[in-house]
Amino acid sequence: MATTQTKVAIASSTALRLFSYFFLRWILLPWFAATVFTSFAIFVPSFIWGYFNEPKKELVDEVDVFLTETSVEQDGPENGKLTHPNGAGNKDVVAQKVDIVETISVQNRPLNRLRTLLAGAPNPRSLLLSGSTLLINALCVGLVADRIFREHGYTGDDLSFVKLGYVSENEAKLLVREPDQSKMPVTLQIHLKDPHPPFDNPLWQEAGGVRWTTNDTDYTALLTVPLRHSKPRTYEWRTSNNHSGEFTTPPSVGDAAEIGEGPFTFLSTSCIVSRLPYSPFDHPLAIPGLRHLAKVLPSLNAQFMLFLGDFIYVDVPRWWGKEVSDYRQKYRQVYASPDWQAVAQNLSWIHVLDDHEIANDWDANSTGVYASAVDPWHLYHATPNPPPAKKAGALSPRLGATYFEFTQGPASFFLLDTRSYRSSNSLPATDLEKTMLGPEQLEDFIDFLNRPEPKGVKWKIVASSVPFTKNWHVNTRDTWGGFLTERRRILKAMWDAGNRGTGVVILSGDRHEFAATKFPPPADSKWPETSAVYEFSASPLSQFYSPVPSYRQTDNEDIAIKYIHKGNSKFGAITIENLKQDSQSSLKYRLFVDGVEVWNTVVLSPPPISEGKSLSLWGAEAADSPPTVSYAEVMADDQGVARLTSKIKSHGFVFVDGTPHDDPDATRQLLERIAFVRITHYGGFYDFIPDLALADTAYTNLALAAHTDTTYFTDPAGLQAFHLLSHQPAPGDDAEEADAAGGRSLLVDGFHAARVLQAEDARAYEILSTVRLPWHASGNAGIAIAPDRRYPVLELSADTGELHRVRWNNDDRGVVPFGGGFTPDEWYDAARKWDAILRRKESECWIQLEPGKTLIFDNWRVLHGRSAFTGIRRICGAYINRDDFVSRWRNTNFPRSKILEAVIG
Repeated sequence: MATTQTKVAIASSTALRLFSYFFLRWILLPWFAATVFTSFAIFVPSFIWGYFNEPKKELVDEVDVFLTETSVEQDGPENGKLTHPNGAGNKDVVAQKVDIVETISVQNRPLNRLRTLLAGAPNPRSLLLSGSTLLINALCVGLVADRIFREHGYTGDDLSFVKLGYVSENEAKLLVREPDQSKMPVTLQIHLKDPHPPFDNPLWQEAGGVRWTTNDTDYTALLTVPLRHSKPRTYEWRTSNNHSGEFTTPPSVGDAAEIGEGPFTFLSTSCIVSRLPYSPFDHPLAIPGLRHLAKVLPSLNAQFMLFLGDFIYVDVPRWWGKEVSDYRQKYRQVYASPDWQAVAQNLSWIHVLDDHEIANDWDANSTGVYASAVDPWHLYHATPNPPPAKKAGALSPRLGATYFEFTQGPASFFLLDTRSYRSSNSLPATDLEKTMLGPEQLEDFIDFLNRPEPKGVKWKIVASSVPFTKNWHVNTRDTWGGFLTERRRILKAMWDAGNRGTGVVILSGDRHEFAATKFPPPADSKWPETSAVYEFSASPLSQFYSPVPSYRQTDNEDIAIKYIHKGNSKFGAITIENLKQDSQSSLKYRLFVDGVEVWNTVVLSPPPISEGKSLSLWGAEAADSPPTVSYAEVMADDQGVARLTSKIKSHGFVFVDGTPHDDPDATRQLLERIAFVRITHYGGFYDFIPDLALADTAYTNLALAAHTDTTYFTDPAGLQAFHLLSHQPAPGDDAEEADAAGGRSLLVDGFHAARVLQAEDARAYEILSTVRLPWHASGNAGIAIAPDRRYPVLELSADTGELHRVRWNNDDRGVVPFGGGFTPDEWYDAARKWDAILRRKESECWIQLEPGKTLIFDNWRVLHGRSAFTGIRRICGAYINRDDFVSRWRNTNFPRSKILEAVIG
């Protein structure tokens, strides 16, 4: 049995190794390191004591038991045999003898190599094994000490660099750090990388300089370079102290024109710490995440990096001091990293302040270190940042502005300061006075959200160092989830912006995880669904990640779109492009984890307001909360009809709950509240079960891909309705095997799919909106229907160029023609891409029809289909003309005077 000293050695060794691993490969918590050092201090004496006191030999006590049996035949009194009392005959007597032999010996204890090497137990029989396990633990302690102490020796006092800051159409800001006064003055030269003779001067020209630097600014100085060209151009620059790089000016405000060969792109992330995961072969200031960024950076054509805070971790892995000099050293160490230059030479960096630049979860000046912390943040980050917001500079002239705003190309940006003015995190989240931003910054921010944007600016981008969603359930109080009253006010202003046709996207970090979240406006509010706000929270650029998922949706206020917690390096690439022939704009978000793109999505800016309403585009998530009205309110008065038609106009579909299903006539009466039923070659109001008498797959049990109906009419049906009256096993089926299952309905927002196609492949969109196809219905005897002319899959308005109608049914399509500027092969390539988008999981909204729930949808916009089913389904419904529907929508939703203005002009 092990001695007490050996047990202590095993316990302390186990703790030492576990916490060493956690510290070096997972998270640099200071108390992890303290646990390692403490465990080693306990391990060494207990290990040595155990080594000398553990016996090398052990007593082995062996006991052997021997059993001997002997049979004896005995004679009875009369005949010499033993007679059994009841006459059973003679019996043998068995004699047993038991011998017990105990052997006690002294033997060598087993070596048990694994126990020694893995558990850290001393082994008195082997100095080599004992020394090896002691060496392993000493190595763990040495690696932890190396990670903590060696980087601190790199003070960066002699660091010289030039950092590219904010670049606008008119000027570029560069931060110069030069402590060597013998190199003064530092001058900068600039020239066009791609001069266009004879108007451009290809020669290097002086663009300014720095006469001296002092310790007051940690030997930094701002150099502002004026620019003369109104169009995006690429400049090369070089300084007299041997630094060089290049930058590209942004597109003009409101313009998302191409820069080189790509649209407007920028990056977003947060959180940097060196040597995590730890490698003993790395430079003490190595930052692995910067290598991942450097690998993909050349292919992104990014305009700038929007860095959302925690650029330094002053308190990780050890807080060395709280003086200005301690904070300054942390910044210099990041800029002195051998991995920094590859991601900063030609990329502008714009910064937001967060807590680890001050102290973990810092709020309300409670730590007393704010002044020391904000000094280097201003010197290195705020100085080359964009202009401060309206009131930012006046709040604290001594400390300077901490929040900023600017406009570039298709987007306006507001960079929040979520730390300097916040109330204490300890206050309740719903406290009416609790503030994240402070009154002045909040007023500036609300003004930004309410401000009309110039033509072509379709997005308001909000940079928040902490997540806006409350879906993170670890330390929620430090995020906007702890400031719900102020968050609600901001959301209302954001929805207002969306209602005016400007999309709002929040970019955040801090959590060392990724999540995409949607904030839809409340149902039945004044805001349409298209006013929804989106958040993309990505971090860290180089830090630990949460090993346990901590993000989850708990209500319908914050809708989870995507969540990824793994990965030591995460950043997002945001690409904005104003769509051709459209007044909307696409924003594509691409997530990179450890240097590899793992997920992307496209968000569209709200469409322009038309006749007081805007479209609400959707995907698979519409199944979670589909637009719904009740049968009773629609049948009661025109106010109910107004709600019904308004939802169809906005969402493209609606469910009418509570429709009587014992008599199909109730459904007919419902539809006639909109307009009269349209009669086609299939009849008028339909009430059918699967029947092959009509040559149409709709009358079978087969699955149907997403399609639109009546593509062969010049004027396709405007609305279509389905009401599942019953679903029963087929008659004659064996009672035990009778089945009635399947038949889920598929809805796809064709307008949303078309905008995704346009964002991902503009040429495919152009082909499908240009090539006119023959459409026909000729499957039934006596029927040969074709429209007045050929129509494309995507029909655009002749007046506005916006998408007007979708025709898509492969069973109704004729032969793809030659001509029109595109070959049939090109059309088929485009059609395959279109079909693939329609079939994406995020595009398909699957809903099970039920008796009592009537589905009405816009056949010009929404594609429908179904899964295969068994049994007999009885369905009723009808078509309604588009013009009649729009007329009813107008007359129930708007005053007569406004209607006449719209239709008469």
